[in-house]
Amino acid sequence: MIYPNGTDEWLPVGAEGTVNLFSLVNMTQTIASIIIPLNSTVDKVQFTIADVTAVVNEQTYNVTSLSDTFVVKVVNGAVNKTLSGVLIDFNPTLVQIQASDENDMLVYYYVLVPSANAIIVENLTSAYVKVGPIIEIGENNRLRLVRVKEDFSKNLTIVSATLTLNGNATGLSVKLKNEGGVSFRIFGLTLHGGFNTTQTWDVKPFGHGWHKEYRVRIHPETIHFKLNGTTLVPLHGAFWKNELGKPFTSVTINPGETVTFNFNDVIALYTGWKQDQNPLFTITPMVDNDYTIRLRGEGFQTYTIKATAP
Repeated sequence: MIYPNGTDEWLPVGAEGTVNLFSLVNMTQTIASIIIPLNSTVDKVQFTIADVTAVVNEQTYNVTSLSDTFVVKVVNGAVNKTLSGVLIDFNPTLVQIQASDENDMLVYYYVLVPSANAIIVENLTSAYVKVGPIIEIGENNRLRLVRVKEDFSKNLTIVSATLTLNGNATGLSVKLKNEGGVSFRIFGLTLHGGFNTTQTWDVKPFGHGWHKEYRVRIHPETIHFKLNGTTLVPLHGAFWKNELGKPFTSVTINPGETVTFNFNDVIALYTGWKQDQNPLFTITPMVDNDYTIRLRGEGFQTYTIKATAP
């Protein structure tokens, strides 16, 4: 928060609880209230993400969050009225990651990509001060939130991108530019389309000899990449080599800044504990096919590219 005299600090609220987002379509629910000086500015709201689970087809899964803290930028956050509030529109994404376990069985991981927009709302009634009641947002505030999301989409731009295939190695380069007036955090991106996968033959004893057993592999339609600085790291592999077990990082792109993210390596689904010397079940894009890039983080840009050969 920025005080009227220009000083700023994080102001702890100390509130926690559960909100059912599915019950809040076009509705709002107060989760905390606090007293701040008039003419202050609420420029950011920060949440701590302690634990995430997801229920898919009536089965509960543990979910890895891309960050343990989540900061939401408040647009035009000046507080000039006695009763004002921060209206936050949460729009998280649940991403499914395909991998294999120590028995070479297909398993899935889930990742939460937090995202939200926020605006200041004024002329509130006393009903909003109490924590818990569910109240209609109102058409004007709903449209304001839509415009904020659209502005974010326009400001963080995918300037250019390339996708290449060289043997089994995939090359992906994505150039982003922040053409807006606020900073954006990026956690990674996803690549959507049809992918080729290598075939696997297992040699097994049969009678007095040996025979080959062919395994049919699932062809993924989405490859997920996390960030290590400006390097893209695919989230695809056996659970014991999976990048999900390592800390997630983000990159902040400031106004006017341009950042390029790159990957140039083999995308592979590792199989089994003992296959480290020959681990590759490779995944490759198909030359001349179109693919869609989607940013993961504060920004909603998509970009279509064609896979090419060098």
